[in-house]
Amino acid sequence: MGRRPLNLLAASEGDISVKAVGEELQLPQSTAHRLVQQFAAAGFLQRVPDSRRYSFGPAMFRLGALIGSKIDLAQIAMPALQRVVAQTNEGCALGVLREHDHTVEFVCHIESPLPLRYRIALHEPVSVLWGASGRAILAFLDTDLAEKLGKNAPRSPTGKPPLSMRELRREMNAVRAAGYAVNQRGEKIAGASGVSAPVFGLGGRVIGCLSMTIPQSRYPAGKEASFGKLLIEQAAGITREFTGTDP
Repeated sequence: MGRRPLNLLAASEGDISVKAVGEELQLPQSTAHRLVQQFAAAGFLQRVPDSRRYSFGPAMFRLGALIGSKIDLAQIAMPALQRVVAQTNEGCALGVLREHDHTVEFVCHIESPLPLRYRIALHEPVSVLWGASGRAILAFLDTDLAEKLGKNAPRSPTGKPPLSMRELRREMNAVRAAGYAVNQRGEKIAGASGVSAPVFGLGGRVIGCLSMTIPQSRYPAGKEASFGKLLIEQAAGITREFTGTDP
């Protein structure tokens, strides 16, 4: 059935019945009832009191809020991505923190205009332990949480071994001191390096990052600090536009 049940729920203007689900999706009533019960168990639907109808549950509202915030943040961030690419000729992406599983996923990306470049996969979450994008977020999470994640770290998506806790603490301190993260280990994409700065939401809570992905063969060792400063400035602009407050 693919996305059809979710599409049906999203398109409904009010309460919905098992019978309506079965008719719309051309399912036997027993199958429709089982499907509705599964959505209710997951919190996407809830029973309307004193009736046989169902309305949106809390999980559906959380999902809508999450999707809405990502869309808004991506739209707000796009001018910043364009400025970074225009000034550096390197690709730039916006990553968003998924708090429920401590991963980061890229929601928009502008490729480098240079012949050797990377196409960043969108909406594919990766642990905040990996890459400059992850570390830019990890450094500003609760310290106990960051250390707990570090102690249970598997190998990176490219097979790199996890850092020791001592190395991880040193990197987190360096990121907090500089205001941006760097990584040249190719932890998420083989042969890639990165520079990334955090994006904050209301209350100073880290919600994502602005990241550049650069081939290691042209990593700008002499320009690392200037790239970091540029990302900090542009990420701060995203924070300001998104929250209406100074970072």
